[in-house]
Amino acid sequence: MTTALTPADIRTIARKAADYITFHCEGLSRGFEITHKGYIAFINYEAKMCNDERQDLVLVPAVWDAEGKEYPDISEALQLMLN
Repeated sequence: MTTALTPADIRTIARKAADYITFHCEGLSRGFEITHKGYIAFINYEAKMCNDERQDLVLVPAVWDAEGKEYPDISEALQLMLN
């Protein structure tokens, strides 16, 4: 059984995702997973050029626990934190 995530845990996942985007995406769109305390967050980073400026969008389509249960409220919170 997976323990519930605290607000600090959700911030940790957001920080891990932001670090991954900063250090690994290099302005390229890609999807990746972040794991923390038995939870898996799928992150979809989209980078687009518009009027010579890069526009970034981060989508969090799903967060699951080890049993496969989905947590849409955590997905929504992460998406708000990352955009």
